[in-house]
Amino acid sequence: MIRKLFLLFIPAIFLMASCKQGSTTNEVKKADTSSLAVKSFTDSASKYVEKPVRIEGTVLHTCKHGGKRMFLADGTDSITVEVTTGGNIAKFDESLIGSRVKVLGILKEERVDAKYLNEWEAEAKKPADDHNTGLHSAAKGHEDQGNQETLDQINSLRNDLKKSGKDHLSFYSVEAISYTVVK
Repeated sequence: MIRKLFLLFIPAIFLMASCKQGSTTNEVKKADTSSLAVKSFTDSASKYVEKPVRIEGTVLHTCKHGGKRMFLADGTDSITVEVTTGGNIAKFDESLIGSRVKVLGILKEERVDAKYLNEWEAEAKKPADDHNTGLHSAAKGHEDQGNQETLDQINSLRNDLKKSGKDHLSFYSVEAISYTVVK
C-alpha cells in the first residue's frame, strides 16, 4: 500500500515543480526592475542591457508600417527612446500618439559595426519591400525614406563609427512586455 502511494506521490511532485517553474520564468519581479527616465536614457542604458526596466514618456511617434515601434519623449523632442513590441503586444496603435505611457520591458542593445553597415548598404541597393532593415528613428517621414537618404544615413553612421574610435556604435531600445496609458 505504501509503495502504491509512493508511486503516485513522485509524479505529483514533478507536476507541482513544473507548474511553479513556468510561472516564475515568465514573470518580471518588481524588485528586479529598474526605473529609467527618458532624459537620461542614453547615459544609463548600457548598465541595463537584457534587464527588466520601466520607463514613462509621451508617445511622439508610432511606425505606420505594422506598428511594431513607438518612440517616447519627455519634455523636449530631442531625446527619444525606441520601444518595440514584445511577444504579447501585436502593435502600437497610432491613437497612442500624444499619450503618456508607462512601459515595462527588457532593455535591448543593437550594435552597428562596419559589417552591419556593409550588409545594410547591400540591402539598400536592392529593391526594398522590408521596412525592418536598418535603424529606425522618430523622424517624420522616415518610413518613406528613399535609397539616397538611406545611403546618406549609412555614410553618416560610418563617419560616427570612425569618430567614436570604437569597433561599434550602440543603439538602445526597450522591448515592451506591457504598457499602460497614464491618465
